[in-house]
Amino acid sequence: MKIRNLKRFTPILFYAALVAIMFPAALIFQRPSKRLPLVLVSLGFLSWQLVEYALHRFVFHLDVRSERWRRLLYYAHLAHHDNPSSVDSLFASLWLSVPVASLYFGSAWLLLGSLDRAVYLWSGLVAGYLTYEYVHYQAHHGRPRTAIFRYLKKHHLLHHYRTPELRFGVTSPAFDYLFGTFRPRILRRQL
Repeated sequence: MKIRNLKRFTPILFYAALVAIMFPAALIFQRPSKRLPLVLVSLGFLSWQLVEYALHRFVFHLDVRSERWRRLLYYAHLAHHDNPSSVDSLFASLWLSVPVASLYFGSAWLLLGSLDRAVYLWSGLVAGYLTYEYVHYQAHHGRPRTAIFRYLKKHHLLHHYRTPELRFGVTSPAFDYLFGTFRPRILRRQL
C-alpha cells in the first residue's frame, strides 16, 4: 500500500489504537460492573450520531464571510461536496477530529466525574465515528448488499446531489427526522 493511501486512514488507525489501549486499561484498573461499560459505550455510540449531525449541519455547511474560515471549511468538508467521489476528501483528518474528540472526552470526564467512565463513553463515540467512516466510504464507493446500507447510501447521495441543505445524517437519518431536515425521497413514475 502506498504511503499516500495509508495516510488517509491515519485518523481511523489513531482512534482505533487509542481505544484498544484505553478501554482495556479502564476495565483492568477500575473493575466496573459488567453493565456500566456496555451502557456507556452504547450511549457514546448514539451520541456520535448527534455530534455527526450537529457538525455537518451547523459547522460544515456554515456560510462564513471570512476568506480564512471559507478556506478552512472548504478543506474540512466542502471540497468533498465539490468532488464527492474523491477519496482524498472523504475521510476526516486528524487536525479536524482531534479537537472534537478531545472536547468530547474532556466534557465526558467532567460530566461523569470519572476517567474510566469517560473512557467507556468516548470509546462508544469512537465506535460511532469508525462506523461513520465505513458508511460514508460505502455511500460513495461501495455496492451495498443490505437494505439498510442501500438506504443510507441513497439518503447521503441525495444530500450531495439534490438537497445539500437537508439530510445531514450519514450513519442515521434519526436526527434529520427529529430536527426537520429529512424529506422523503419522491419516486417519479416511469412512463
